[in-house]
Amino acid sequence: MNKSTNRLWPFDARVSVFSAVALLVVLLPLVAALRVKFDWPDEKSESVVLIGVLLLSLLPVLLAVVDVLIERGGVLEYKGMKIDFSQVSRVGMSGVTVPVNIGVRGEPVNDSSTTQILEALKDATTCDVVILDLEEGQAWWETRLLVLLAGAVRLRKPDKVVFLATDAGKQQSFQGWAHPAELLPHLARAHPQYLRSLRAAEAAAKQWELVELVNPVNPNKPGAAPAQPPWMQIGLATQHPWMAFNSATGLPNELLAEQLLATDLGSKVETQEQPKRVSLVRLEELFRPVLRKDRIDQSWAPDRQISTFLEGEEAYVAVTQNGHYSALVARMSVLNALVKSLVAGK
Repeated sequence: MNKSTNRLWPFDARVSVFSAVALLVVLLPLVAALRVKFDWPDEKSESVVLIGVLLLSLLPVLLAVVDVLIERGGVLEYKGMKIDFSQVSRVGMSGVTVPVNIGVRGEPVNDSSTTQILEALKDATTCDVVILDLEEGQAWWETRLLVLLAGAVRLRKPDKVVFLATDAGKQQSFQGWAHPAELLPHLARAHPQYLRSLRAAEAAAKQWELVELVNPVNPNKPGAAPAQPPWMQIGLATQHPWMAFNSATGLPNELLAEQLLATDLGSKVETQEQPKRVSLVRLEELFRPVLRKDRIDQSWAPDRQISTFLEGEEAYVAVTQNGHYSALVARMSVLNALVKSLVAGK
């Protein structure tokens, strides 16, 4: 790019900073004068006007950042620090891969295998991003995905689900990502039993939440699990009372709703019919409206990486390497790092 004719901001970084400060110094007294003479902006709109003044003042810096990105091929360096899309996973979230089918591959859930599901769910609900590898379309059942999404929505973690798959012979190819709260309603409508089991598990778990803990005689020893109360509605809540409390501590099972859901789906779907698998085609059928597929691939030319990053509107963008998932990156984090590097470097 020709610096003299094609730059958005034809001055160096120091002038950019001085210009931003000058704009702020001019605009703030102007707003104050308007307030005194014309009583504008009023109290309700004052904060909005001040934010607008701040953003307008930062315009020279932002334009300079874009110019530097274009000229340097998406790379900023200062004292050995490099910020570019090939290193973006350092400020992103790679995520934790959930075991295939939540730890129980290819067989219906039974009472004993729900403990394996609980372990996988505990790991998944401690992080912000989880990765589901659909492999060649045989790895995940819809019923297990339903359990994972239900737990994520109820506990508000993980907040993002990334889907990978073997696509055109390439393993772990990025297929898109979405929030669990967006995915769950679409999946719950995919089978007549899904929503019924989901609601039944929620109601059963809430009944057990009303059961008072047994206080131990010795405070240094855990209490026994409470007995099933007589008022409890006969159904899913009374079929598996041993799931309600931890036998070692006497404390409630925090994932009871998901354990009951997995059990109910196991008995009413997985053992009654061939469970539906989440293939690439099925992924599109279920989640096309909410699946985000925008990505930046590190093998692309720098100008394509930059334009893709700047044109996107989502708060997060996926970064890949030849189609393989690397991380989810917050756009604001990258922009902040670029501005800091630009100002410090000049």
